[in-house]
Amino acid sequence: MLGIDDRLRGMLRSGKPLYGVGVGIPEPALVEMVGYAGYDYVVVDNEHGPASIERTEHMFRAARCAGIPPVARIIQEADILRYLDIGASGIQMPMIETAEQAARVVAACRYYPEGNRGAAFSTRAASYGFLDRAEHVKRSNEGVAVILMIETKTGVDNLDEILKVKGIDCVLVGATDLSFSLGYPNNAKHPVVQEAIRSCVAKILEAGVAPGGLAMNGPDCQEGVKLGMRYMTSLMSLVVGKALRSTLAELKGG
Repeated sequence: MLGIDDRLRGMLRSGKPLYGVGVGIPEPALVEMVGYAGYDYVVVDNEHGPASIERTEHMFRAARCAGIPPVARIIQEADILRYLDIGASGIQMPMIETAEQAARVVAACRYYPEGNRGAAFSTRAASYGFLDRAEHVKRSNEGVAVILMIETKTGVDNLDEILKVKGIDCVLVGATDLSFSLGYPNNAKHPVVQEAIRSCVAKILEAGVAPGGLAMNGPDCQEGVKLGMRYMTSLMSLVVGKALRSTLAELKGG
C-alpha cells in the first residue's frame, strides 16, 4: 500500500475502545509482535525511549509489515515534521498546557490550508514520490491523528480552551505526571487525582474527542473504558516484565 497507514483517525472516531502498546525499546521486532498479537495501534515512545529517528523509521516499517498503525510520541514540536515524513499515522504530544500549544501541534500535522506542515514528496510518507502528490496531501490531512496529553494542573485548568481547538482527535490524561503536578506524587489513586481525571474525561467526551489513558493493568484499563476512555495504552516493559515473571514461576512449578 502506498502512503501512510491512515486508519487510526477513523478508528478514534468510531466510539469503540482501542488497545495499544507503547514501545520504548528501539527494536522493530517488538513492534511487529504488537501487531501480530492483535492490538489496534502501537506507540513508538520517543519521549522516554532512546530510539533515533533512523531506528524509529525501521519501527514504522515493522508496523506496516504487521498491519498496525504507528504513533510517534515525541517531545519537541519542531520534530513533528520529521516523524510525519517517515510515516507516522499519528503524533502524540505530551505536556500540553494551553490552547496555543494545541493549535501549533494541529497545524504542524496538516498541510495548507488546514495547517502549515512543510511539503516534501520524496519522503517515506509519500512513498518516495510514487504516490500522487495531491493524494498524499489529502490522505495526510484526513488521516493523521493528533493525540494530546494532559498531564499537569495547568493543562487541566485550561482543558476547556484546549478542546476548542479544531483538529484534535484524542486527549490522553496522563495520571502519573498529573499526580505529581497535583501534589500527590506517584499516587494516581488519590481521590483528588481521580476526580480530576473523571472531570477531564467528561469534558473530552462532551467535546466529541476520544479520551485516552494508560492501561497499567486489566482492572485499571476496564475502569478507564467504563469512564469513556477509548485510547488505552499499555507499556512494553510491563507486558514483558509480567510475562517473564509468570513464566519463571511456571518453570519453577509455582
